[in-house]
Amino acid sequence: MAVDRRDVGLMLALFAAALLLRVLYVLGYGFDGLYGQDAFAYYDFAAAVASGRTPGPFFWPLGYPVLLTGAFALFGVSAAAAQAINLALGALLAPLVYVLARQAGCRWPGALAAGLLMAICGQAVQSSLVVMADIPALAWAVISAVALNVYLDDRRRRWLALAAVTVALAAVTRWLYLALVLPWGMAVLVAWRGRFRWQDALAALAAALVILLPQMLYSTTGPYPTLNHAWVRGWSPENMLRRDFVNVDGVFHYEQANALFYARPFYDAYYLAPVFAVFMLPGLWTLWRRDVARALMTAGWALVPYGFLVGIPYQNIRFPLIVFPAIAVLAGLGIEAVEGWQVIRGRQAAVWGILGMVVLFGLGQTVSAGQEVIGTFLGRQQADRAAAAWVTAYVPPEANLYTFGLTLTLQHYTDLEVYELFYETPDTLTDRWVAGQPDYLLINVWQIENQWDGRAPQIAFHWLRDVRGLTELGRYGNYTLFRVGG
Repeated sequence: MAVDRRDVGLMLALFAAALLLRVLYVLGYGFDGLYGQDAFAYYDFAAAVASGRTPGPFFWPLGYPVLLTGAFALFGVSAAAAQAINLALGALLAPLVYVLARQAGCRWPGALAAGLLMAICGQAVQSSLVVMADIPALAWAVISAVALNVYLDDRRRRWLALAAVTVALAAVTRWLYLALVLPWGMAVLVAWRGRFRWQDALAALAAALVILLPQMLYSTTGPYPTLNHAWVRGWSPENMLRRDFVNVDGVFHYEQANALFYARPFYDAYYLAPVFAVFMLPGLWTLWRRDVARALMTAGWALVPYGFLVGIPYQNIRFPLIVFPAIAVLAGLGIEAVEGWQVIRGRQAAVWGILGMVVLFGLGQTVSAGQEVIGTFLGRQQADRAAAAWVTAYVPPEANLYTFGLTLTLQHYTDLEVYELFYETPDTLTDRWVAGQPDYLLINVWQIENQWDGRAPQIAFHWLRDVRGLTELGRYGNYTLFRVGG
């Protein structure tokens, strides 16, 4: 792919537009990127390392904490430094997908459409705002794909090694990205056309092991499972048609079966406006006719992770983000393919006008869907912060506060003595009980009674209710604050 001045200008424009969109959300909602449990866990682990403290046990792979630690070393430990990494990498995805589309044979209009789809994808925007591993992992994967495409063109070994290093970085950032090894490998084998290039393969393996071995060493000496995760152990093809699950996180009843839920990047406007879905098959057919290796790589990128996700006993809208760059590229290719059909030869100006209106309509639909979902998400995080502030008016600083869901938010933004209900048992609650001294409990009662029926949080809640007694003090949103009898 020869890069000219127009390509550079469009890539810079895509990056700037994608970054501006993300920054506007941050400024508009005053969101610092920390929420729930996972984001705080990543942040706390990296902050401990950067500050010279020994971090606690860590469940997830180390790729993202290492990236955060580097940022903290340069700019100091802060949520702003952590969030800035994701904002920049999230914006970088748009020009990277533009490059992928150009490598697949797109002219600049189709590549621009693919880059815009990546820039405004609702889940990509939301994941760019939070201190989580999804966007860094996706960025490493797309960089790997770009490097692999260069290798498919010129067969220079260093590009295959770079592709191996970066897909390994994606995997040690989020384990799910190991799924990309299969389509990457298929593309390389097809490109070799039956003549196995041992030196190239060994160079790629050695490069990947530089990244994977430290993670493997850490994982084998740590207390938590890695690839032996509950989603892997519970994987079953039968889950494809299920929407009710009981797993380590409780009881879940979803609206859609897994097969439909994890296909949402192919049709849901939050990811991709439905008008773009019709372009994907023409795009894949066009790519297949041009380059079988690239077609297998792109189709495998879209389908192999999907095949894994539909079998896990859980649903999370963040997980299928891994497939979206491939979808965007296929849509861009398809837009150009339709314009080039023989039946409309000689009418290109009119066709491009119609396609332009379709693209603008679809982009507007995605932006609108993203605003609604992201606005709800950020509003919920603001409500959690407000609930934490509200609690301080009722709970004395010296009292024990038991909670579930808001534990890390309360620990970060208040001075209260906070305990996570998930880790409490009747024995630990008894040991901490000081006669005559009231404690406090803040929970979402419906969640405890339904999602965690018969499990640790409900058992601890019922013990506090039945043995010590609870007095309701007030409610804020979904949370109820109780005084625990002394």
